[in-house]
Amino acid sequence: MIKESVIGLSAIAAGRTRYVRAVAAMSQLAALYAAGTLGDKKASHRRGAEVLSSLCRRNGGFWVKAAQFFSCRPDVLPREYIEAFQQLQNDAQPVPFAAISRVLSRAWGRDWRDQFVWVQEQPTAAASIAQVHRARLKDGQEVAIKVRLPKVKRLFEQDARVFRALSVLAAPRFQEFDLRQAIEQLLAMTAIELDFRNEAANMQRFARQQHHPRILIPELLPSLSNERILVTSWEGETRLRDYLDENRDKAADLLGVLLTSYLQQVTRFGVYQADPHPGNFLVNEDGQVVILDFGAIGILTPDEVRRYSRLLYGLMGFEGKVDIGELFVQAGFKGGSPETLKALALYVLTDQLRHQGPVAAMGDLMERFREERISIPDSYIGISRVLITLGGFLMNYDVPFDWTPPEQRKAVAPAETMES
Repeated sequence: MIKESVIGLSAIAAGRTRYVRAVAAMSQLAALYAAGTLGDKKASHRRGAEVLSSLCRRNGGFWVKAAQFFSCRPDVLPREYIEAFQQLQNDAQPVPFAAISRVLSRAWGRDWRDQFVWVQEQPTAAASIAQVHRARLKDGQEVAIKVRLPKVKRLFEQDARVFRALSVLAAPRFQEFDLRQAIEQLLAMTAIELDFRNEAANMQRFARQQHHPRILIPELLPSLSNERILVTSWEGETRLRDYLDENRDKAADLLGVLLTSYLQQVTRFGVYQADPHPGNFLVNEDGQVVILDFGAIGILTPDEVRRYSRLLYGLMGFEGKVDIGELFVQAGFKGGSPETLKALALYVLTDQLRHQGPVAAMGDLMERFREERISIPDSYIGISRVLITLGGFLMNYDVPFDWTPPEQRKAVAPAETMES
């Protein structure tokens, strides 16, 4: 443990200011919990959440990504941290195109511009890992060029060492959950996302599924894509959130399509886009919802699809008379008897469904499982994270979370052609 801490903290010299901030924040956190041992635990959590939120906001990049990851993990963090981290947004500053051009030159050669009629140097989107530029190929096709930012991999490797070290130091203060395991999951997920060859393979696998007719996945251009660059068909730039902010009367229709798709992905395909934050959805002029960003997808075995479908729909009353506790056991939950699991589920769901809706109730249920030290399967955590995130998106537009199984829904055509 000491060795891990020393190795990680040695990265401070390379990472400079943001790592000094991290050590100071962890020291503040340790003192906070030491002082509050005999006091109000919730108050300690609230103050601790403020400290870490401020740290992630100031450090930006991967640190904000980490906060966003944990904001959907009620199985890991107390509610106070969840609420604080949900306020963080990744407002990345774009990298100058001169630096992007150098990446393209290394990948495609110095004459890379000869393949294009034009390339828009101002990015259409910028995040902590990559930014996207619109372009037109010589054959007339418009494309989106997603480019991994220079130095981002090296910075992530520095951050990973520090995150591991800080998790070792902080773990004794958070005995209700395995902080180190959760951070390893985050680091593994981000490392995969940094190699765009993984995203290309994910996109192709996802696109092979029989999606809802109003769901569109961009077309991959493999010949132009590699580890640092992902080129796809251009599907517009009207963000679903921006469109709905101006056309709230379309929210039930479009979000209904999106929700149906995700239920289909999880409970029928066993392949789902695992990062459903609002920035990853567009709406086109045909009333289709375009799904972007396949750096992280969830993969379920056929047996997991069957067990999780029965559990989710059993909780919502679509499986008829079933033993909820036994469904939890069959789904791989450990640490409690079927009677205990059933009692916890019924206690939370019957009380919270009426007031918060099923998605919030699911989050509360996972929090109760954490408090009772019940082990939750990693694959179920991924599903819950997706549904909780998606549920929050629906709540913003007052659209109810309809759990009706996909095969019981009718494919609905758009009410009218959308304006781009």
